[in-house]
Amino acid sequence: MSFFLKVVTKAFLFSSLIFFTHNSAAQFGIGDALKNKAEKLVKDKLKEKTEEKRESYDTLSFNYAIAFLDKTESFENQQKGEGLIKTANFLLRDDEPQTDLEVARDIYDFGRLNYNIGNQFLAETNLKLAKLKYEQISATNEPNYLKTIGLLGLLYSDMGRFTKAEEFTQTALDGWDELQGKNSIGYLAELNNHAVLQINLGNYLQAEKIIKQLGDNLNAEKENEMLPYAIYLNNEAILNQYMGRADEALGLLEDCTEIAKESLTEKNSTYLQFLTNKAILEQENGNLKTAENTFQEVLDLQESRLKLNAKNDPDYAHMKSNIAALYVEKGEYEKAEEALQLALEIYQDKFGEEHLTTSGTQADLGNLYRFLGENEKAEPLLQSALYTRERKLSKTHPKVVKSQEDLALWFWANGQIESATSYFKRVMGTSQEFIKDYFPALSEAEKTKYWEQLKPRFFRFYNFALENYNEYPELLEDFMRYRLSTKGVLLSSSTALRNAIFSQNDEELTRLYEQWIDQKQQLANAYALSEEEIKEQNLNVDSLDNAANQTEKDLSVKSDAFSTAYEDRNTDYKAILSQLKSGQVMIEIVQYPIYDKQLTSDNAYAYLILKKGAEKPSVIINKEGNLLENRYYSYYNNVINQKMKDDYSYAQYWKSMENEIGDASRIYISPDGIYNQVNMNTLQQPNGKYLIQDHDIRYVGHPNDILYERLAQSAGQQTAFLMGDPNFNSQNIAQLPGTKKEIEDISKYLSPSMTMQKYLNSEANESNLKQVKSPKYLHLASHGYFLEDKQANHNLFGVQLQYIRQNPLLRSGLLLAGAGKEESSGSSQSFNQSDNGFFSAYEAINLNLNNTEMVVLSACETGKGDIKAGEGVYGLQRAFIVAGAESLVMSLWKVDDTATQKLMSGFYKENVQGKAIPDAFRSAQLAMLSEYQHPYYWGAFIMFSR
Repeated sequence: MSFFLKVVTKAFLFSSLIFFTHNSAAQFGIGDALKNKAEKLVKDKLKEKTEEKRESYDTLSFNYAIAFLDKTESFENQQKGEGLIKTANFLLRDDEPQTDLEVARDIYDFGRLNYNIGNQFLAETNLKLAKLKYEQISATNEPNYLKTIGLLGLLYSDMGRFTKAEEFTQTALDGWDELQGKNSIGYLAELNNHAVLQINLGNYLQAEKIIKQLGDNLNAEKENEMLPYAIYLNNEAILNQYMGRADEALGLLEDCTEIAKESLTEKNSTYLQFLTNKAILEQENGNLKTAENTFQEVLDLQESRLKLNAKNDPDYAHMKSNIAALYVEKGEYEKAEEALQLALEIYQDKFGEEHLTTSGTQADLGNLYRFLGENEKAEPLLQSALYTRERKLSKTHPKVVKSQEDLALWFWANGQIESATSYFKRVMGTSQEFIKDYFPALSEAEKTKYWEQLKPRFFRFYNFALENYNEYPELLEDFMRYRLSTKGVLLSSSTALRNAIFSQNDEELTRLYEQWIDQKQQLANAYALSEEEIKEQNLNVDSLDNAANQTEKDLSVKSDAFSTAYEDRNTDYKAILSQLKSGQVMIEIVQYPIYDKQLTSDNAYAYLILKKGAEKPSVIINKEGNLLENRYYSYYNNVINQKMKDDYSYAQYWKSMENEIGDASRIYISPDGIYNQVNMNTLQQPNGKYLIQDHDIRYVGHPNDILYERLAQSAGQQTAFLMGDPNFNSQNIAQLPGTKKEIEDISKYLSPSMTMQKYLNSEANESNLKQVKSPKYLHLASHGYFLEDKQANHNLFGVQLQYIRQNPLLRSGLLLAGAGKEESSGSSQSFNQSDNGFFSAYEAINLNLNNTEMVVLSACETGKGDIKAGEGVYGLQRAFIVAGAESLVMSLWKVDDTATQKLMSGFYKENVQGKAIPDAFRSAQLAMLSEYQHPYYWGAFIMFSR
């Protein structure tokens, strides 16, 4: 502050003070000397009190960065009356000389004042002067010096100058550590700011580590840490949202707002910003009515807080820009446009054109105009948003990539395909890098959520490429490359991690893996306990879940298995073409939502057909995906179970590919969507023959799998693990005597060349199954079960409803010995019980099948599960593949006991006689077809290989 400004300000204040004092003195006839003495006494007392208060505020008051879903601002934890006290203390001083330390503190206070009112230029100038002054007087161990450094970090973060922001934030962090230690409020405040900075930079994994450290050290019970704790919860919530955990994020925000209520008035701007975040997350979780009510509450409070100036405040703009997204989702586009225009005007006036906050609203409004077909209005807004983001952020920042995609979609809508292609290439390339960089350090649950956020980008590109590849052939190559690199990406990450652990002689990895398996087993047991039993045994299921997730993440960090596997899978389709032999065809099936200005709920299927001699895939598109998945599948399922003739399904699921396939002898199918549930072998052609009679159809998890096809039986462990005919101990569960004969027949065929591990009746239990160690063959003959997501409205076999809904692997499994006992209902489970007779896919995923050539699930509906586009079936199929099985035989519908026994016996007999597993399986089915004409008897089972 200049001396002139200081004098003028003081003169203004004291003209009022002296006027009051002078008039009062004159009224009582007090002389000037006495009046001056009285004035001095009053001023000295005021100075003493305000100085005391000021020192208190210096100790407690810090700036905390707050993360938002679309912008980041800072909140000053300013104590009640702090601004008035500091101003009074500053102005009440006489012009006696100040110490250098007092001068430095005054300059810092003035910089902080300007920061709080949004005057970034004056804030930076004065904070830099304060920094220099403290350094000149060697006072760098003063708390206010570290506050100066930290506030510069926040200022640069707000300005989008993230390199300088990181430099100053780290310096402040180190300074507080040295001065007061890692448990001091100063250190924790800077740790919070560092976490938000990492969120802004898109370094989510680093931010997560920092936030975990912050949460471990903050104490919500301490009065001076309640508000920082609320801010921490808010920031953790936003990070969870960015990483795809919308439900967890909402829970954290609800806790945040409850704590903040105790520290802030409901009209406080920070409390309103917390509420805004909560409303956004309510919307993300599908609670539209609740979200609208929360938004309206915020707007009403904001208007009453600032009265006439409410609609010129950036906080008001923030709230309007966020409610606009709700209006769009409700189809109220005029309201959305009005809200975004108002927000943009405020931001432009407050921050200028080239500010990240302004760019966010420009992008939102531009995308709204693009959606409404008003392309001329959309382009300048989208271009401006990208320009600002590219200047302020790194090239690979998620917001930069999002702006590039926005423009790609705009150019596509405007018919400028070459420009759209250029932008899409950048977007898709960076997105692949996201997968490679982020996935290794996430648990499978977190990978799943993150992929759900990223996957729509790939779907939009699929629509673009498939619409324009005829005119621009390189788009088809891009489409195939991105598809091959991401199909089954979640499955590949899980199997890669497991393979790495078993193949590396690493004691630390092995120890962590065993710890993880133990934690998951504890979780599986805990899921079957009632709420009362959980309380009795003093269990915290959420803590167990978090511990298992953390161990899995530690495993991933210590192994580069996924990154290596991801690179290996990123294979050019031409390698697959070169591997195909004469008469062989590969069909890659792609399910994707149709794009019409946005992704819709209508699905399409693309069939990419690769065959020997072709230079590129043939593409067939079927836009009746919803019919395939609903009406047509219901018909197929009905005629199978009713054992009726099917004159319809061939035309729906196969005919469009007929000409391209021709008379191919072998057809590899890499299924997606509903094609995981329809056995192509069972489709009857117009000539009366089934497809299995004319084609050798083989299901693979990924087109690349044929590059590693097993040509001969391995010379590995020659052990067969056979389990069947469990004793259910219940009149409500039918015994399966046919499975006993099935096991005995298989044992007879295999025993001359293999070691048998055979379990029947009461020995066909979970405990024995969980001891399995990589047999060559694993054969399980029993009842299977599967509960669809929409049917999950009650506990299943003792597993609590909330866990069933959140994990599809808990909704499918096998019934084993003891499943009929009353104890298995969950009414008398103990935490250490692991043999309740219900063997879920969640438990199957932990089996040791790393060198297992084949698993046969000879039970009903073992191929059922939740179908996820590009990821296959989440159920027993996925569990056994992740556990290590190379091939899996499973059923798509309820099977006939006798027919199944004959099929399985014939299968193993053919295999023992020298046929490879896929050939032996097909021969057994053809033999059954000659005895049982209808596919119900021979077509329930399919073989799936990886």
